[in-house]
Amino acid sequence: MLQREKIELEKELSSAKASVSVMENRLEEIYTALGETSVKRRGRPAGKATRKTKSKIAKKVVKKTGTKRSLKDVVLSLTKGKALDAKQIFDAACKAGHKFGGNNPMNSLRVMLYTNKKLFKNKKGKFTAA
Repeated sequence: MLQREKIELEKELSSAKASVSVMENRLEEIYTALGETSVKRRGRPAGKATRKTKSKIAKKVVKKTGTKRSLKDVVLSLTKGKALDAKQIFDAACKAGHKFGGNNPMNSLRVMLYTNKKLFKNKKGKFTAA
């Protein structure tokens, strides 16, 4: 009994979906003929990834390849055994291939250097790994 009802409902649903598809296609033809833009789709345009989607994709790529290192790791490796100022560290990190985000990447670097006192020692503006 339930199986029969299930099959009937599935047929009705597929028929309704087909009708909707036909109606949408006809509406598109009418919009095109009238020179109007359709209001068929809501939300972001098709094929455009959001920031969140892009970052998720980037994280998956990084997990697979294992190449992206955090800014802390890059700066620790750069300042091990030598004292550099913030500008020198920034230039070296860029050469090492670190991608900075934001409008002012020097600010993010300086915040990291000055707030992580356990990792970086500061002597007159020159930073070394602790």
